[in-house]
Amino acid sequence: MPKIKQELKFTNKMKKLTIVLLFVFGINYAFSQTGVQINFDQLKKKVEKSNADIENPKKNIKEGTWIDRAELMMEIYESQLLNSRANMTDQEFILVAGQPKNRVQEEVDGNIVEKFIMDRAIFYFVNKTLEKWEILNPVVEKPLDIAFESLKKVQEIDVAGKKIKKVNELYTKLKGLYVSEGSNCYGLKNFTCSYDNFNKVITIGELPQLNQKDTAIYYFTAIAAQYAGKNQEAIDLYKKAIQFNYTSDGNAYCNIDQAFKSLGDKESGLQYLEEGFVKYPKNAQILIALINYYISRNEDPSKVLNYIDKAIEGDPKNPSLYNAKATLFDKLNDYDKAVEAYQKSIECDSKFFDSYFNLGVLIYNKGVKYLEEANKLPAKEIEKYDELVSKANGEFKKSIPVFESAHQIMPKDRTTVETLKNIYFRYRNESDEMNKKFQEFNEKLQNIK
Repeated sequence: MPKIKQELKFTNKMKKLTIVLLFVFGINYAFSQTGVQINFDQLKKKVEKSNADIENPKKNIKEGTWIDRAELMMEIYESQLLNSRANMTDQEFILVAGQPKNRVQEEVDGNIVEKFIMDRAIFYFVNKTLEKWEILNPVVEKPLDIAFESLKKVQEIDVAGKKIKKVNELYTKLKGLYVSEGSNCYGLKNFTCSYDNFNKVITIGELPQLNQKDTAIYYFTAIAAQYAGKNQEAIDLYKKAIQFNYTSDGNAYCNIDQAFKSLGDKESGLQYLEEGFVKYPKNAQILIALINYYISRNEDPSKVLNYIDKAIEGDPKNPSLYNAKATLFDKLNDYDKAVEAYQKSIECDSKFFDSYFNLGVLIYNKGVKYLEEANKLPAKEIEKYDELVSKANGEFKKSIPVFESAHQIMPKDRTTVETLKNIYFRYRNESDEMNKKFQEFNEKLQNIK
């Protein structure tokens, strides 16, 4: 039987990015009247007039022409969303935008998503909360970028700064809309779009007349950049986020290390891991990264153990720390100490999935090693072969209750279900109970999408 890869599973703190960002930046939208119909034909006429005005040499030198254009583009952006906002409930949405033409439910990543299909957009609700949207028939493409360029044009014309107060008000509103759009792009997994929009928030905030350092946005823009494959940009942004002390409980230190490695630089991230551990000793991801770093360099693992033990002194009931310690011992092939540390983690939290799963993997893989050893024996050593196979079967069966415990905690985890199915398949002919268990987990696996 093949070895199971040990999985270190951590909460994805970016999953609810849309909602988080809206709260961080305090974006507020006023509800319109129930089901107000937006006149898109009128908006198109306004765009045509605005286009004509900026082509007119007498009008395109006036600040008001470009201010009007910026306001129009922001109005169009909000109108295309039917004046809805992320985190709005489905009932609030209906009050604002009216009843959808059609409602469709589908399962995505284990969540039931309800799509509200409107004439010009699709809105996605999870747990009756608006998470993202798709514009199907835009009045104009990228209205926020047009608004941004229009406000820059105002400043070029308004040398005396007479319109600076109005411009700053519009810039502030535009920042909020860029946050909304960047968050939405992230939800749609269009990370380049997300990065571009978040980066505009930074650009606007750093304008001399605003000088607003929105610390959180540096971190979220870095995340989007990293997912978009823009690792150097991500590194620069993580450095800013760390400078401003916004690290998402230390995750910025792990992420910047990964960004460096993606660029082929395996050394520069170490200083951030070490700094991050000192500041956030409870962050298991930093510990794991440090463990992997020292082991990959064949350096003294006691360096990492010192980090972990120091963290445990400060937080002796943290299951993640013992899980990390067990992982280190596993990598060092110290089976007994790994088991002890995993068990200690479970004592700290009887519902800590990672340690159950990883302990199961540890025991299972010990059985695999016995099989591998048996298969290397000469054909004549039958007794030795049978002895090793018997030991392997003992380890496989010993792993079953551990994996079962992990399954009870996270019944939708595919790897756990698949592992149990494979083990029960091996012993399905031993008893009716084993065969029933195989059938049960085979069915469960098929039902997990």
